[in-house]
Amino acid sequence: MNPNTCSGNSGTHRSVAFVVARLSSSRLPAKHLRPIGGRPMLQWVVDRLQGCTNLDEIVLATVAEPENRPLQEFAEKNGMACFWYEGAVDHVTNRLRRAAEVYHADICVLVSGDCPLIHAPAIDQMIRSLKENPDSDTVRLSADAHGRPPALQGIVAGRKKAWQLADDLADRPELKEHQFPVIGLRPELFHPVDVTLPEAICMPHHRLSVDTLADLAFMNALHGDLDKHGLPFDLPHAVSLLKDRPELKAINAHVHQCRLVENKKKVLFVVDAGGRYGFGHLTRSLALAGQITERLAWPTHFIIDDQQAESIIEETGCKTYWGAFGRPANQIKGRDSSTVQRIADAYDLLVFDIFDQRGPRGGWRSDIGPQKKCVVIENAQAWTHEADLIVFPNILDKHPPTSSSPNQKNGKEALESVGPKVVAGEQFIILRNEIRRLASDSPQKEIDVLVYLHDRKKCEWVSNVLEKNYLKSKIGGTFEKEFVVDLAKARVFISGFGVSFNEALALQTVPVCWPDSDAHRDDAASFYRHLGLNPLIIDSMANVEGMILAALNNPFTWPAPFQDGTPNIVAEIAALFRPSCT
Repeated sequence: MNPNTCSGNSGTHRSVAFVVARLSSSRLPAKHLRPIGGRPMLQWVVDRLQGCTNLDEIVLATVAEPENRPLQEFAEKNGMACFWYEGAVDHVTNRLRRAAEVYHADICVLVSGDCPLIHAPAIDQMIRSLKENPDSDTVRLSADAHGRPPALQGIVAGRKKAWQLADDLADRPELKEHQFPVIGLRPELFHPVDVTLPEAICMPHHRLSVDTLADLAFMNALHGDLDKHGLPFDLPHAVSLLKDRPELKAINAHVHQCRLVENKKKVLFVVDAGGRYGFGHLTRSLALAGQITERLAWPTHFIIDDQQAESIIEETGCKTYWGAFGRPANQIKGRDSSTVQRIADAYDLLVFDIFDQRGPRGGWRSDIGPQKKCVVIENAQAWTHEADLIVFPNILDKHPPTSSSPNQKNGKEALESVGPKVVAGEQFIILRNEIRRLASDSPQKEIDVLVYLHDRKKCEWVSNVLEKNYLKSKIGGTFEKEFVVDLAKARVFISGFGVSFNEALALQTVPVCWPDSDAHRDDAASFYRHLGLNPLIIDSMANVEGMILAALNNPFTWPAPFQDGTPNIVAEIAALFRPSCT
């Protein structure tokens, strides 16, 4: 159909598609405008609907929120009507009922704006079935002859009277927040027509909606593979591709499918990043936050006081506050600072990933609220004893001290005796998605030495050594987006000890430590010892050249590849909220 025209059909079969979208999604804000193959997801949806021959009009149905103004602009650009619902944000059924009434629809098609693989011929078939069966008020999709369900997702077709009745019966919040669940819960009140779609668009169930970054990555992987072979990004070709390459499903197979009733928790990450803290804490916290959202459907926000870190977080769609914990926040003109204590009331879980040589004063837990669950990442200071869970996502022979003997190292059992549960070891190592992808791709080693040091004098000294030996290198000390790719392409990596050492091993890049402190030197020694490797630790400028040449030229025994332990951390976090833990 042409969205710039309307058939003008005011009879009993006027068919209107209502595209449901809003940009304030808790899991992936602004997801409808995120690109798949360079085109906004919502554009894929609308372009497919324009191919329907049985639709009279397409309407974008959204909520009257300031953040949804771009949707109004999108509708205008595409020649569509935009229904600007003034009611409650979560009243989806009422929003659609009112839209159907305003646009005089008899046959109504609900289209989820986060399902880019809708299929115009299937939608036409559903509308046609309602027209041919005037006594029916809903469409019920059936499995094919092989028992496979339709892959078409995000489409609900029915008559306006069915939507009105379903909305009238939605007497609980969860019945209003979803797409007419009453129709499925009270089937005796409706009169469905059964529709069987072609086998080419049927397959064992796999989610084809976009609610998280993993879902978006899955869609882009489908698009990329199809495009590489000159095939269109549409439902029949996607179904065929997944039959041939079922391993693609692993990209988002772990994403939690929200049920009708969910007990979602709100999560606040408190992170030191930028400047002398670097970005290791931030990158692993983002990886953990992403998996909390994907596996549990819990929204995650951050409190941070570095502008570059703030930009990195906001690219993922997470909300940020400006502030710090246990220290004064960096001050920027025109920016108001928040404190964890001030905003904690809005959250159920706080995750602290802060510099391991600092922390707040004792008693901090009472300031936040003892009813909040608190998790600490890789910090053994006395303040962490007030947490519920401490995670050491590493392979270090590192045992946290107790509060009574802060300098004595006596194991996680001693720490657990004063309160928090402690989990540690290789099974909790956090490996980002990019690291796992690059590790499987095995890119060519094009850089001899990658250097990431904050100390300018150290960088200059290493640079001179590398130039003297005609080595291809890249040197930096601040966060760069291409760092992960450079790490994968490097033969040797030089840095102060941190999260990136695990990542280097995963990418078969030899890690060399030039420690920033005695603590980092001890951690690096423990790292190499655990792996049974000769320690590659630079003690002074005098042995920089020898250490680099040894790392480049001596055989390196690679340990068994690390597996991502982030799901295990998520499972430990979820366990905090089980009844037995309260």
